[in-house]
Amino acid sequence: MLLTDGENTAPPDPFPAAQIAADRGIRIHTIGIGSAAGTTLEINGFNVHTQLDEAFLKEISQLTGGEFFNPENEEDLVEIHKGISPQLVVKSEKMEVTPVLAGASIFILLIGGLFSLM
Repeated sequence: MLLTDGENTAPPDPFPAAQIAADRGIRIHTIGIGSAAGTTLEINGFNVHTQLDEAFLKEISQLTGGEFFNPENEEDLVEIHKGISPQLVVKSEKMEVTPVLAGASIFILLIGGLFSLM
């Protein structure tokens, strides 16, 4: 879950990071905070203009298979947070068993060698 206005002000670039997440099966649900008109905030003596980049957040969530949410108030945000539940996706993959069997056979040979020495 990503809670942001969507403006990227520092590295890394969000799209390659989102692609890496998508490749690993991680969904990113984006929650937009703010308005498209934006506002100016005073932070540590500096004036910073910020505005919601809804299109950017939709792209990130779409790329990863997540959803975009735009709460109107605090109650909507609480409901959105309650509605998003972590989901574990299990993928089956074929695995080569030759190394496992080779390791087991070497172990059996070692045990046989120990018994023959006794």
